Parts: sequence; C-alpha cells; structure tokens
Amino acid sequence: MKRRKLLQSIALSAGAMVILPSWAQGWSRENIVTSHVFKLEEKEMLRLIAGTFIPEGASKGANGVGVELFLEKLFSDCYTIEDQNKLKAAIKALMLQADLNHHLTFGACSAAQREGLLVDLEKSAEHLWAYTTLRTETIRGYTTSEYVLTEHYHYVMAPGFYHGCVNV
Repeated sequence: MKRRKLLQSIALSAGAMVILPSWAQGWSRENIVTSHVFKLEEKEMLRLIAGTFIPEGASKGANGVGVELFLEKLFSDCYTIEDQNKLKAAIKALMLQADLNHHLTFGACSAAQREGLLVDLEKSAEHLWAYTTLRTETIRGYTTSEYVLTEHYHYVMAPGFYHGCVNV
C-alpha cells in the first residue's frame, strides 16, 4: 500500500516538473491582465496625481515605486462602481480645471500648479471624498511598498536570526 502511494507521488512530482516550466515561462508583467475600469488617460492621471502627492526627490517618489499600479488595482478590485465613478468624476474635474485655469493639460502643468489644482479639489464638497481617498491610498501604497519598507523602515521579512553558541 505504501509503495503505491510512493509511486503516485513520484509520478505526480515528475509530471509537475515537466509541465511547470513551460506553463510559468509565459508569465511577465506585460501579460498580466489589467482592469478595464479606467481608461488610459485616467490611468495616466492616477500616475500624475500620485506623483504630485509624493514627488521624486533624493529618494524615490510615488511614481518610482509604482504606486499608480497599486491604485489602479485597488480601485478596480476593491471599490464599488459608485466609488469608481466618484473617482472618475474627480479626475475629469481635475482635467477640466487645469484647462480652465492654466490652459494646459494636468500633466503639462508645473508641480506647483498641480498642487494648487489638488488643493482646489480638496475644497470642493462634491469631490472631497475622492480627494481624501486618492491621498490616503497613495500614501498607503507608498509606505507599504518594498522600497520604503526596506530602505526607510529597515523591514526584514523574517527577523530574529538564530546564532547558536556552540559550533556543531
């Protein structure tokens, strides 16, 4: 009885070793299915907004650690359609406000102009929830990124190494 189980385990392991490399070879970042909740221009706006909240400096900013990918995945998978529509409306309002105030796209505005547009968005009662959500989730995405955890918080995946006192 034990031989039969052993042979089954060996056959299953051998099959997995043959199939797994060919199956896993097709995996890449480009092949990952992205959500279709946000249009391309809205994804770019998420990137610009995150970069405005946490700009690049001596250390990586929000865009350097990929917060926009986190935001896109978070909003498409974890937020309701109503909340997604509120975020889209706020993004659209930012684009319109940039065009009205500066006659530029949001991306073409300077950092100070983008900050001013975001402050105006915060003052708007209609878009306050979207502003607060974007800011909070950008900060969360940045502070929980691998770069920040390892470089600034000196996070170690499995702390408490064992150093015995007797050589074996």
